[in-house]
Amino acid sequence: MRSYDFHGVRVGVAAAPAGEHAERIAAAIGARLAGLPLDGGPPHDVTFEIRCDGRHGFSRPDASRPVYEPPVGEVVYSDGADRLYIDCGPRLRVACDPAAGRAALSAAGAEPADLWLLSHPLFTVPLVEILKRRGLYGLHAGGVGAQGRALLLPGTSGSGKSTLALALARAGFDLLGDDTVFLARRGPDLRILAFPDELDLTDQTVSFFPELHPLLDTPPPPGWRKRQIRAERVYGTEIAWECEPSVLVFPQVAGVPESRLALLPAGEALLELAPNVLLTEPRSSQAHLDVLAELVAASDCYRLDTGTELEEAVGLLGELLGPR
Repeated sequence: MRSYDFHGVRVGVAAAPAGEHAERIAAAIGARLAGLPLDGGPPHDVTFEIRCDGRHGFSRPDASRPVYEPPVGEVVYSDGADRLYIDCGPRLRVACDPAAGRAALSAAGAEPADLWLLSHPLFTVPLVEILKRRGLYGLHAGGVGAQGRALLLPGTSGSGKSTLALALARAGFDLLGDDTVFLARRGPDLRILAFPDELDLTDQTVSFFPELHPLLDTPPPPGWRKRQIRAERVYGTEIAWECEPSVLVFPQVAGVPESRLALLPAGEALLELAPNVLLTEPRSSQAHLDVLAELVAASDCYRLDTGTELEEAVGLLGELLGPR
């Protein structure tokens, strides 16, 4: 059993029963959580159980409805059972009971190529839903901090948020995360909480950073779509564990040398963020939408057409956040 402290929520990841495939999946998830403080062990608030015993042991709940479109398969929710279910074909399934804080990742006959799915979307989606019930609200965004203030880069895959987060961390800003951060209320204040995950980088992103070029000398493992690094190890980057909201920048790849930054109306910014909310249990889903609205209200919002000159883009963003 691997145990982690996720901003006060005790998270356990277990291979049950133990075995080579289950341990490999648990280790891949553990690599994502390795930046978190270790926890002493049970009892846990949240438990992820890895099963590779050849049978799933659960099926899709009755009267379930789609709530998210994953890269592969489907994510559905049962209102009656309050259960989230992910189906990625005959080999991979997830059953999540968010209120109880339990998720079972079942890999019946898992193959090496399945490891990325099991340790990334099949882990992240239930994690975000479980933590939502515990007052930690996920946001698909990269982010950095300076002097206790956060600059967040919300966006879908391919928007360039990981490239910009890495470039800013390389320039000396503290890292909140490259793909996911969390929002929480600490007393009356809204705070941005870090998810110090491995950075997932495409070969194109790697090509922008000469010191990372050796990563291109070997192919990624089967099934892995990107390459992983830890900015803390490569650049000595500090983690910004908790920041106040300050700036929201919605990036999109422009394909031209020069970056262009423009103010974005708050209403448009909130519409961009709304898909982060899985429409499952009404109370926690409304709370998630409320903190997103609060985040927009507390932040200066911009659209960034990101050019190919990364240093120039970093300069623009650095001016928004101020000295590091």
